[in-house]
Amino acid sequence: MSLPSPPAPPPEPDLSPAGLRARALALLPPPAARALEKEEQLGPILHALFEASAQGRARFEITEDEFLEALLRQVPPTGDALGTLRSLHAADLALALGCAAGHPLALAGFDQRFGAAMSAALRRLDPSPSFVDEALQAVRERLFLRRERSGPKIASYAGTGPLEGWVRAVTLRSALNLRRGAAAGVPLDERLATGLGTDSAGPELQLIKSQYREAFQRAFRTALDTLTDQELNILRLHFVGGATQEQLGKLYNVHRITMARWLTHARTRLLLATQRELQALLKVEDEELNDILELVRSQLAITLTRALQAR
Repeated sequence: MSLPSPPAPPPEPDLSPAGLRARALALLPPPAARALEKEEQLGPILHALFEASAQGRARFEITEDEFLEALLRQVPPTGDALGTLRSLHAADLALALGCAAGHPLALAGFDQRFGAAMSAALRRLDPSPSFVDEALQAVRERLFLRRERSGPKIASYAGTGPLEGWVRAVTLRSALNLRRGAAAGVPLDERLATGLGTDSAGPELQLIKSQYREAFQRAFRTALDTLTDQELNILRLHFVGGATQEQLGKLYNVHRITMARWLTHARTRLLLATQRELQALLKVEDEELNDILELVRSQLAITLTRALQAR
């Protein structure tokens, strides 16, 4: 009696440009797949990203499908994403995926690459060893611990920028929250709306609070999402942490004048985005809308510090 033949090994994944292209088109939503169907560069771009991440994917045991799905999350429904895909930091993305899965080699590699830089950034905020140690622990918990309803923070890294800059932004934000004791503050849009209703507010501000509160909160929340992590960080460090333009310049390795320009640009973008959203939400006459926007412009500067403490 002959012994049964052992099961055949699973076929090797096809990581050629053509194979990756076919797999990507099968995984994408139909509108995006149709938009990219005639893009001849899709396969070569995906192949180059797989080549750049090969060592990390092997070390951290990331499957080909897991990595491809992470890449394709950057493709919008329109499918117009070749530029974004081409510029992704594939090796950094592989490291982040490994850390999100809790792979010990990925976690060790993360500490080796970023541990010293994280400590240095924290010492610029507060040089005391106790603060640095506590802040590092808080950052690690934020990055790697799973929450009740979400994965670890590191899983949100998309690869669209260097992982080093992304980690620095998370580190500074966590440290500032720790120093301010703001681990569970009021949501930012709610804090700003509350700031509009101070005791000294005139009847115009009371009007915004009573009649346009919900619209303002929605507009401001949407406007915040248009800012980059760096823009939010420098606003927070300046208005909440009290860092001067010169101190921020040293932190980001730019001249004080450049930092002043960054701060102005971030505030202007936040203000204009809030105004845009209000214009879309409010159904009022042009004259009344202009009055409301003028009040928002003046009050935004006053309440920005209080608002950023809660984010």
